[in-house]
Amino acid sequence: LVDYRKLNAVTKKDSFPQPTTEELLNRLGGCKFYTKLDLKSGYFQIPIHETDKEKTAFITQDGLWEFNVLPQGIMNGPPTFQRIMHNLLGYGRWDYVLVYLDDILIFSTNFAEHIQHLNEILSVLDKANFQVNPDKCSIA
Repeated sequence: LVDYRKLNAVTKKDSFPQPTTEELLNRLGGCKFYTKLDLKSGYFQIPIHETDKEKTAFITQDGLWEFNVLPQGIMNGPPTFQRIMHNLLGYGRWDYVLVYLDDILIFSTNFAEHIQHLNEILSVLDKANFQVNPDKCSIA
């Protein structure tokens, strides 16, 4: 893990809101089927702009390296990730999905509907080149 405290100290804070626990729980009422999807190494699936790569530079005994993807430890990592997921799966498009960073919860009132919802969300993730981690997923 790279120590980004100096970079974070001079970074303008991104205030994109994270959903509250109350907001998330209020949407689940009446559902009987739930699937939790976990994005595999979520931050590492988000490419960063070419001009920002040098800001992530770090030195090892093997040389100078820069991240091509969103590294952990960057102050604006969580709001950036949440914004991307909100734009992809956010409220208003589907009333049966919740997103909190790299965790996605799909919920439905019946099994047939749940399979349809799950397929729709997996298709959206696939088209956006996101991979889920099957070992951390719980289906229905």
